[in-house]
Amino acid sequence: MTAPDGLTTRPILSPAEARLLLLAARPSLSDAQQALASDLVAQVAQWPAFIDTAHQKFVLPMVYANLSGLRDTPPPDAVLDSMRARSFDTAVASVRRQAAFDGFHRDCVQPSGVAYAYLKGPALAARFYPDPMQRFYRDVDILVAPGQQVRFLRHLCAQGCRIFRHEDPGAGFLDADSDLVLAEFLFATPVVHVLTPQDLVVDLHAEIDEHTALFDTGMLLRTAREVPLERHGIRVLCDAEHFVFICYHHTRHMWSKLHWLADLDAMCNHPEFDRAAVMACARRLGLESTVAAALDLHALAAAARHPSDLDGRTPGGDLLSACVTGLAGDRALEHAMRKTQRLHVIGFDWQPMPVSRARRAWLRLRRFRPSYDDLTASRGARPLRYGVAIARRLARAARNIWDRTRQG
Repeated sequence: MTAPDGLTTRPILSPAEARLLLLAARPSLSDAQQALASDLVAQVAQWPAFIDTAHQKFVLPMVYANLSGLRDTPPPDAVLDSMRARSFDTAVASVRRQAAFDGFHRDCVQPSGVAYAYLKGPALAARFYPDPMQRFYRDVDILVAPGQQVRFLRHLCAQGCRIFRHEDPGAGFLDADSDLVLAEFLFATPVVHVLTPQDLVVDLHAEIDEHTALFDTGMLLRTAREVPLERHGIRVLCDAEHFVFICYHHTRHMWSKLHWLADLDAMCNHPEFDRAAVMACARRLGLESTVAAALDLHALAAAARHPSDLDGRTPGGDLLSACVTGLAGDRALEHAMRKTQRLHVIGFDWQPMPVSRARRAWLRLRRFRPSYDDLTASRGARPLRYGVAIARRLARAARNIWDRTRQG
């Protein structure tokens, strides 16, 4: 897999540099991995690009910790000084974000009494990482039962939280002055983005994947487990479903962030990791090939392999190639790599579609929901306003198609 022209924002790393970066992007290195890293350090010619890529892909502090601890051939002192300076800034931001998360859970989630489970970011850090501060995250994802979300949002607003009107922060905040407003907003918004008083962004989910609806919210909340974090316990997704979900989610996003590789390593090396339970869950959800490929990707990255090393295509090799290709760019590159995905989730020919044709039609229809602004632009009963909002959306879509046709 190669990056499309014009979408790379950083120099392309050499095979040795990419091998070292993927190898060092994990909580710790074994003795054998330290030996591999020592051999690769001498082959790095683009240290500034290497450091910048590690930073942009959210793993620089882990990479610095692992490479500075090499006994034989660590990077040059000037390189380590640069890594340490940039890692320090990230570490300070992580400490502040962790304090904000602790406050959000203590003041907002615990007193609310809702059924919830955290996922990804801090949930993975608390459950699987030797030191939760190793895992960088930008926002917090929380799953809450749909029937309790109005009450939960009302409680968040009472604690000083604000609700973004749209995923784009520039759209401003929702004037959430009644339960009716909150209910209408939830009806039109699949994921609600909340800003806490400590400037922590929290994504509120009624389901963890609206594209396939494979993961049952009720079951996930019933099987959530409690793990310790700071002075509180938090509830997180159960291990098997959490692992299957991140394999599915990160494959959908082409493994474009390297802290996702670190998540794989932390989970696979955890003493309570149950591979049999994970594969049983994957089979039940129709995601066995995706999970197996992610496990193969983990093995390849842990052995410092590169796509150029591989003879022929394999599912794990495809994921490794996507991950390495993505090192040279950011969101625009990832979007270009995902253009051929079916249902916005299935991007490789070895991935079977996990949902039936009839269910896919229903999911596409369900995703064609009006925006909150369109829904509230007219008066009347919700069914009438919904129809008007859908008509407006169809009209905009028709105009866009017409404009593209005229342009070329």
